Amino acid sequence: MAKQTRFLCIGGFLNGSAIKDQGESFECVEKSKKVTYRKLEVFHPDSRNDYYYVCETTTDQQAKNWVHDIE
Repeated sequence: MAKQTRFLCIGGFLNGSAIKDQGESFECVEKSKKVTYRKLEVFHPDSRNDYYYVCETTTDQQAKNWVHDIE
């Protein structure tokens, strides 16, 4: 699977964290800095679409590549 960092799957477990729907975005503190995660819907042809919270430094394409297991 492609390297993945700093985004979370809603309603599931990813990176050891369970996350519930937090609206369109939420902020948290990581290493004493405020970081914003935004909601992104990612289409996957082999399953249903899923929503992910994506770190502000992760592009839409990077998130889609991870979901589709593209390096």
